[in-house]
Amino acid sequence: MSVPRRDSPVFNDMPLVVLALSAVIAAVFLIGTMLPEFELWSRYLGVVITADIGEHPSPLGPWSPFLLHVFLHSGWLHFAFNMGAMLAFGTAAARPFGHGGRGQLGFLLFFFTCAAGGALGHIIANWGEMAPMVGASTALSGCIAAAGWARGGRNGMLRLAVPWLLFNLVLAVLGTQTAMTIAWAGHVGGLVTGAVLYPVFLAVFARTRRF
Repeated sequence: MSVPRRDSPVFNDMPLVVLALSAVIAAVFLIGTMLPEFELWSRYLGVVITADIGEHPSPLGPWSPFLLHVFLHSGWLHFAFNMGAMLAFGTAAARPFGHGGRGQLGFLLFFFTCAAGGALGHIIANWGEMAPMVGASTALSGCIAAAGWARGGRNGMLRLAVPWLLFNLVLAVLGTQTAMTIAWAGHVGGLVTGAVLYPVFLAVFARTRRF
């Protein structure tokens, strides 16, 4: 009698690019907790700066934080929340790209495009104010929209994206009245970027797929 196969619900068919991104983000966070010097330099490279502070502190130039902020997190809770979102929404968004090199590259470009869109949204919403931002949730907000596209087309995207959008708009209203420092505009920027561009990235990088 054959024994039914039991696959892991988390790691079954998980794209390599998602595992690789998760591993790098985890490594940067864990090394930063042990080596303050490493954390300091990584923040020079990755923190999104919104206030006019003269010359940008990143030695890689003012554009590096648009991408590198995804590797930085402000604490264990922030890190754990984003890792959970990566495993759930990142995996769902990456699978339609396929397992080939072209598809993996396509998801990687999509992920960092959403990160850049989130950084831009945060900068616009906080122009002239000191509101530094770190975290992968900009890119993962785009993956929320993408996961909806992957599971149910445009209607599926709206079912996931609209509640996340409304939640962040509530944060925008409450942010001036509470001590919360959640970068709601970064989430919205990443979400909108993902909702608009995910079908484009799939058309270019993925196997033939229609929504």
